[in-house]
Amino acid sequence: MGTKSIRHIVEQVLKTYLSTETGLTGVSIYTGDSADTMTLPKLVILCESARTPSDLPEGLGNYSCSVRMTLFSNTDDTTLTDHRARCAGLAGAMSVDSLTAIKAAFTASGDATCYDVTVQNEDEGVDERSWATVFSYDVLVVLPA
Repeated sequence: MGTKSIRHIVEQVLKTYLSTETGLTGVSIYTGDSADTMTLPKLVILCESARTPSDLPEGLGNYSCSVRMTLFSNTDDTTLTDHRARCAGLAGAMSVDSLTAIKAAFTASGDATCYDVTVQNEDEGVDERSWATVFSYDVLVVLPA
C-alpha cells in the first residue's frame, strides 16, 4: 500500500475532477486542509472519515470514505436560484451517471481505485451571509497493493 493518506487522496482527486465541471465554473474548490484564502463562491471537500467496509476484511487497503462537500455562495451577489443551479451541477457531477468519469479521475491519479460513490444526503441552509448546501457521499476506494 502507498504512504499517502487515503483521506487526502480522496479529497485531492475529487477536487481535480470537480474543477473541470462546467456546472461549477467560477467556484473556487478547496480541500478540507487547505490553507488558501477562501473566496466565494466556494466548494470545500472534506473526507471526514475512512473506515474498512464492514463486508470486507481489514488490511487489504479497502476504505469506505465519508465525504462532505459544502457549497457556499454569497447571498449579497447570488440569488438562491443561481446557488441551486451550482448545486445541481455538483449533484450531477457526483451522480451515478458520472461514476465512470469519477473512476477515471481516480485511475489517472494513480494513488487509488474508486469502486463506487453513494449519495447520502443534501442539506441546505444559510450561513451568515452565504447560502450553504452540504452534500454527503460515501466513496468506496482501494489503495494499490
